Amino acid sequence: MEGILLPVTLDDAFMLGSCLAILGWLALLLLPRWRGLSAILAGAVIPAVLSLGYLVLVAVFWSEAKGDFSALDGIAGLFASRPLLLAGWLHYLAFDLLLGNWILRRSQEEAIPHLLMAPVLLVTFLFGPFGYVAYLLLEACFRLAREDRIARLQARLPAWLPDLELEPRLTSAAFAMLALAVPTVLAWLIDIRQFQGVDTWIKPLKFEISVAFYLLTLALFLPLASERFRSTWAGRYIVWPVIVPIILEVLYIAWRASRVEASHYNSDSTLGAALYMLMGVGAVMFTVAPGFFAYGLARRDAASMPEVMRWSLVAGLALTCVFGLLSGALLGSSATGHYVGTQPAPHPTVPLFGWSLAIGDLRVAHFFGLHALQIIPAFGVLVWLLTRQARIGVAAVAAFSCFYAAATLAALVAALQAKPLLGLG
Repeated sequence: MEGILLPVTLDDAFMLGSCLAILGWLALLLLPRWRGLSAILAGAVIPAVLSLGYLVLVAVFWSEAKGDFSALDGIAGLFASRPLLLAGWLHYLAFDLLLGNWILRRSQEEAIPHLLMAPVLLVTFLFGPFGYVAYLLLEACFRLAREDRIARLQARLPAWLPDLELEPRLTSAAFAMLALAVPTVLAWLIDIRQFQGVDTWIKPLKFEISVAFYLLTLALFLPLASERFRSTWAGRYIVWPVIVPIILEVLYIAWRASRVEASHYNSDSTLGAALYMLMGVGAVMFTVAPGFFAYGLARRDAASMPEVMRWSLVAGLALTCVFGLLSGALLGSSATGHYVGTQPAPHPTVPLFGWSLAIGDLRVAHFFGLHALQIIPAFGVLVWLLTRQARIGVAAVAAFSCFYAAATLAALVAALQAKPLLGLG
């Protein structure tokens, strides 16, 4: 009796419902505005047909149900019945399609480009609530990116902070990274799986936090460049060619973490090798940007600021570009991964960072290279507050920058020689 739903079988009904839902999703993806067709199909007709099928299945077979909604085992009992399992599937198809239609209409009201909505709709089709959260995050980023939103935010800050400007698109991307850290922390708290002795969600969490500060730093610095520079291709490069690859890289790392797989040095398959290569291309794209930015702040038409600050910004950005690319290239081409040398067991590491205290680790120089754009300007601010002397301040920044570069280079050479940290031990 359960195998037949006259005049069609349960398997036929499953295929028919799935095909109808796919038709609705194709309309949302390919015909988002065409004469209201997608709204009629995905927002009314197809969900109504799926709901009708659900109603019939529940009405006919509910009396035979062995489970209930009081506990997880009870729900499992309900879905042990094939007709009720099919009803649950139609329920899923109908409401996810309605959600997808709502998301698309809301995005059109918010003037969000459909090109950005396409992956959100695909995620909603596959994972329902995941797509809903992704849309809320995207909408929040677009609202935050509008100039008036940033101005309102700054107006609520302490008196000295509104003088600082933030580039809205980079700020929104930084906000998105911090928002992504929330579900990552929750996943870390409930997931006991480990990869190479470390909780699998630690790596994406560290990348999300690091990327958020990287983007926020660029957002804070970019308004200091002139409008003329920001209108050039080099100035425009600092926004979307940075945001897109860096977010895709974090999402890729999180996806690999969910599968307890390596994101870096993963060439176990053709797809893995291709994705790793693309990740390397993306890393080069967002690491080159600080080099262009250093030029923009060194120009005479940059915002007026103390010379100590100007040259600390230029030095920090330039060193990030140089050492980020150099250490990144060595990391990407290393046949043994980020470690150099024979890894002993047990293997002592620096807490939180995981850097080796026994053998060479290329991540040390990579970390200091990428964070020069924050550390050296912070030193510049400190020197200026303490001295208020341009000549002394610039000399101090120059000396500190040379020391910083030498220390980063020493860490890189030590790692290549299979020695930990700076090779001083």
